[in-house]
Amino acid sequence: MESGQFNWPPHLIDAIPIEATQKKISIYTIALEGWRRGLDLKFYMERGDDNERHLRYSLAYQGREHHFQGSKGDRITDEAQHICDDKHLTYEALLKENVPVPRGVKFSDDRTDDDIVSEAGTIGFPLVLKPTNGSGGKGVIVNITSEEELRRGLAYVRQQLHFKDVIIEKFVKGEEYRVFVLEGQVLGAVNRLPANVIGDGKKTIGQLIEEKNEERKMVPHLYNRPIKLDKQFYNTTRALGITLNTVPGKGERVFLKRVSNISAGGDPVDVTDTLTEEMKDIAAAAVKAVPGLTHCGLDMIVDRENNTAAVIELNTRPGLGSHLFPIEGKGRDIPKALIDYYFPETAHISTSGSNIFFRMKDSEYVLKQNLADEVEMAPCPGNKLCIKKTVITSASPMTHLKSKVKDYLLSGSFSGYFKINSSKQFEFLLGHPSEEAVEEAVHSLLKILNEAGPLKVHTGDTAGPISARFDILEKGVLDGGDFIIEREKKLDEYELLTKDINRAEKRLGNFKKQALSKAAGPFRKVIKR
Repeated sequence: MESGQFNWPPHLIDAIPIEATQKKISIYTIALEGWRRGLDLKFYMERGDDNERHLRYSLAYQGREHHFQGSKGDRITDEAQHICDDKHLTYEALLKENVPVPRGVKFSDDRTDDDIVSEAGTIGFPLVLKPTNGSGGKGVIVNITSEEELRRGLAYVRQQLHFKDVIIEKFVKGEEYRVFVLEGQVLGAVNRLPANVIGDGKKTIGQLIEEKNEERKMVPHLYNRPIKLDKQFYNTTRALGITLNTVPGKGERVFLKRVSNISAGGDPVDVTDTLTEEMKDIAAAAVKAVPGLTHCGLDMIVDRENNTAAVIELNTRPGLGSHLFPIEGKGRDIPKALIDYYFPETAHISTSGSNIFFRMKDSEYVLKQNLADEVEMAPCPGNKLCIKKTVITSASPMTHLKSKVKDYLLSGSFSGYFKINSSKQFEFLLGHPSEEAVEEAVHSLLKILNEAGPLKVHTGDTAGPISARFDILEKGVLDGGDFIIEREKKLDEYELLTKDINRAEKRLGNFKKQALSKAAGPFRKVIKR
């Protein structure tokens, strides 16, 4: 799998830094769209309802500022947020406006499992069990077909996950779609297939999962969302009578979980153009049913045969990754639509050809270490940069000239890097809005390095994209690959793996370990109050 084989917004291909793949696709792509348009971008930390500090950001244009939490903007009211955070309140709001919903009952923490099992019989199997305030598919168990399954599910959700308040609702057959609605208009729809593998008649399910998890790393928002061998996996495979050692037939698709959440290993497939007008009307009506909900992502079960749908959830902070980067179908540029909505006076500014991006990890480090209360990013140097890669080789060592090279480059306003491949070879990737400035820089560098003797020069244009910051890299190529990409991948993969290990140790009650790495970024201003 290569990113070029997908039908994604071209200005986002290869423009998502690895740190943004860790549940920050929405934050990053909205911030990037605004930043590329010339909006002022700030990052800051804020405590959420869970008392944890979360990354927030704001965008401003000509003195007018809007604040965002993920994909949720400040035009969504607190009342709308409160309703959508409680699945039972959402159910009541939808029911009041005659929006199709599955029949359901809420049970508070004072109701026993026996009470729930008894009352579930009045709804009838199959059922869905879910916490009233869960998110990301956590604690959701679908297609429960017996009292025994229900009791196991209740023990898991209420005792292990500690969600005491739950909802039991009728399981509706059909395909689960995530639909994004803005001001009554459907901007995107994704069919999220449950975690699955396709057999080749030779490999085991375990081997196919390993292969697919590697392929998922090629998709920005799936990079750190592998198919995990969790309770859902084993419950599903047990019911199917298969194991990790089972060898599926060639072309046979095996579904490994019942829930279709991307975070649980699901596959996003764009279906926007196949939604009927009736389905779009249901989605728009669902959002309209909640006062103050100007935009959101909603989950609905679609019955294509009968052209009907039932809404099962509203989310004020939906992930945009599935809409932007589907495995199949066309990526939908929802960040553009959101910035158009919040800053309509900038709608004429196109970023479709932009080839520059910024890094988040520097600002995150400063904020997480309490070194500043907010970080204001330096302005975007230009939507479309001239980017030139130049490799200069000398018969004699040039390392005694590197200080002069550094001083020259850092005195300019270039993006890219200066890399020392060896004592006799320097590599430059220079980006600047002015082609003349890049040409002049290459000429000046040759003039400096000519002191080492005759030079061999290889230069050429590159499309990008390129990071806004400028890096000085003292070491050579890693395994023959691109130094920056490989270096950042290795460091960030280590950081993400460390986070997973820490979370696991925390659940087991072990002492949590932390590893810090220091970085310096292209900030315009940091504020410490």
